[in-house]
Parts: sequence; C-alpha cells; structure tokens
Amino acid sequence: MEPDELYQANECVPVIRHPGGWALAFVHYSADPKKDEEWAMKAKARGEVEDWEKEQEINFSSVHGVRCYENFSLVANTDDELEFDETLPLCLCCDFNVEPMAWVLAQVHGEVLHFIDEIWLKEGSVNRACSVFLNRYGDFYGELRIYGDRSGSSRGQENQKSNYDVMKINFMRAPFNIRMKVPSKNPSNVNSVAAMNLRLKDKFGNPRIKINSKKCPYLIRDLVEVVWADKAKVEIKKERKHDRPYFWRTHASDAAMSIVNREWPTRKELSRKTQDEKDYDDRIKRRKRNRKQRRLIGAIQE
Repeated sequence: MEPDELYQANECVPVIRHPGGWALAFVHYSADPKKDEEWAMKAKARGEVEDWEKEQEINFSSVHGVRCYENFSLVANTDDELEFDETLPLCLCCDFNVEPMAWVLAQVHGEVLHFIDEIWLKEGSVNRACSVFLNRYGDFYGELRIYGDRSGSSRGQENQKSNYDVMKINFMRAPFNIRMKVPSKNPSNVNSVAAMNLRLKDKFGNPRIKINSKKCPYLIRDLVEVVWADKAKVEIKKERKHDRPYFWRTHASDAAMSIVNREWPTRKELSRKTQDEKDYDDRIKRRKRNRKQRRLIGAIQE
C-alpha cells in the first residue's frame, strides 16, 4: 500500500489506497491539527457523544475486557518528533519473552519519560535483540541503564547465565557504561498498572509519558488494547494461542512498565532497590555532599 492524497471529504484525514480497490483512512480526531487535548476535554465534558471511547477514541477494547491503561491518550501521550538525546542516559527496558521479544528504549527529560524507540522481534533471542540494539546505538558513549523484571536474573540450567549476563557479554566491547536497574522483587500487576497510569496522566491531568508514534507502534497498541483478565482487575490478561491477535499484546507494555515501577512506584517500598543500587545512590550522595563542602570551604578562604 502507498499513501495517497488526503481524503477528499476532509483535508485532515490521510488515506492509504490498496491496488485491490479498498482504502484505509485514519479518521481519529487527532489527525486534525485544530483538535488538541484541550478540545477533546471540552468536547467530552459537554456530553454530546454517548460513548466517547468508541465513537471518538476508536477504542472497542471494552468488547473483550476492561482496559488496563485507561489514562493513555493518543493525543496527549504521543509525539512523532521525539528524538534521541546523546547527552542523556539511555534506558533499555526489557521483556524476555521469546515469542515475541519486546524491548523499548527511553530517556528521562525532567519529569517526563520519553519512549523513543522499540525492538520487537516476532521470534527473538537475547543475542539477536542485543545485535539489533548495537546496530542502532552501538556508538553511544553515555550511560546505559538496563531495566527489566527479576525473572531475567534467573540462570539457565545449561550455561548458568542469566539474560542479563548474556546482555553484559554482548555489550562488553561497547563504549557506553552499563548500570543495572533490576528489582530484587517484582511488584504486582495492580501496582505496576497503577504506576503506569499515574505517569500517563497525573492527578492534575498532566501527561508524564510521551511516545514516539512512528518508532513505537507495538507499545502504543499495547496501551490501547491490553485488558484485565477479570472484573477484579488483579491480573493482566495473557493469551497463549498463537492464532489470536491478542497473543502479541502485553510484551512491549511490560517492558515499558519496568522503568516506571523502578523510578516512579506507587509506594516508596515498591522501588525494590538492590543492595548494589543502594550503595551506588549512597556514593552519589556522598560525592555531592563533598563537592558542596569543598565549595563552601573555598568561599570562606576567599
């Protein structure tokens, strides 16, 4: 399919035409530059649309379950102009499922988390995912922070190497410095999703997550389509049958939640810092305190 001219009935709606005679049009209101998040909030508040999620957000997930990431908005949380900043640490967030294997890349800009890229392999391995990462970011000279769940630290019976060990081996010759940010214990699905929703839109309505809509399509699909397994909203729904579309869901969002749960947990104790990370944080605090004392002494001597 090749992009065609804009849809004749509305200049803001792009259309893709297929040689078979059918066409696909993007009809979401966000295609109109005049309709931003503020417009959506006012229109929703007026109550003129009976079912806003289905009619305006084009979200029919309620048919098969209740959405996990209810605070996600295609308008507020996506931006196709996000770029990689070489001056900031690069965060590699991993989900180690083999089919598919999904990793997302992020950077923290103040209080806002930018998801700038993703690695999504239909049939993947840690070695293959590392190769893709090095092809894209192998010349990065800053700090690489690796996030993921605790299960990635488990060692295999054959080679006695964990997924994180394999990553370190693959990255041995890379110029970046590695800092592991793996929890000592995984938080529950309830706390993970709650933390994610609070970053997608905080209590004041401000989005604290931005996603590159061109480079992270699977993460966006997850945030729209992933649902709870039951009405109790305790476990995220998983699908084990390959022939069902939902089988490919949850993996990119699981990877994304790993950084959110480490850096912005719903409760302080849920950060699950390892002893190595606690020691690292203590060293940073001591260095800052020593620098402050040296500046103070220097000012007194002058």
